[in-house]
Order: sequence, then structure tokens, then C-alpha cells
Amino acid sequence: MATSSRAQKTSGMKFISIGLAVLLISCSRQPDQLKTIQQQKSGEYLVSVLNDTGVLKEHDNKLTLEVRNAATNELANVSNVKIQANMRMPGMAPMFGELSTPRQISPGRYQFDASFSMAGQWAFAVTFDPNGKAQFNLSAQ
Repeated sequence: MATSSRAQKTSGMKFISIGLAVLLISCSRQPDQLKTIQQQKSGEYLVSVLNDTGVLKEHDNKLTLEVRNAATNELANVSNVKIQANMRMPGMAPMFGELSTPRQISPGRYQFDASFSMAGQWAFAVTFDPNGKAQFNLSAQ
């Protein structure tokens, strides 16, 4: 009886270990697997907005901002990254997207969450030091 119980515990532990490994792999987003939503040149930099699908959606989005040296295509370690998003509609005050503060995940890569209350064209303004600035017109679907 003790041998059977021990075998069941070992089998259960293996199942849990495999389940945790699969969960960790599926939850980790590798930057190479991200798709470009849009890219702009800003002086000596290439600035890209990326996510898992390459499409911006209405409501919740997990996005990555990537800054590269335009000449070498290597990630550029910039600082003071700020992002704003708004939608302009004739005759109305602009509507602002809800954006989290960008979190640096590696040199030149920043993750942030964005939520857009409606589908349509959103203007993204990105600034960073030294003297970087990019403007994106992105369509949330």
C-alpha cells in the first residue's frame, strides 16, 4: 500500500512540474516573437511599437516600445521614456488613452499597458532622452 501511495505522489509531482513548466513558457513573451504595429525614425533612432499580434485593439493591450540605433540596428539604452495617447474628434475635447508608466525590461525595450475606450485612430507621442521624439498614428480595432 505504501509503495502505491508513493508512486501516486511521484506521478502527481511530475504532473505539477510539467504543468508549471508549460505555464512559464507560455507566459513569457520573447521580444523576437513580438510583431511590429508601427515603426518610426527619430533622428538616429528607430522607434517601434510591438505586441503579440501586430494589431492594436480597443480596450486592453500589452505593448512593448523598442528603441534601436538606426545605423547599427542595435538596441539603444535611452532614458526618461514617456508615452501619451489621445484621440481627436471634431467639435470635442480630445480623449486620452490610459497608459501605464513604461517599465524598462532590457536596454532599449520598455513594456507598458494601454487601454483605449473606443476603436479608431489614436495619436501616440513618444519622448525619450537624449532628444528623442516619435509620433505614431495607430488604429485600434
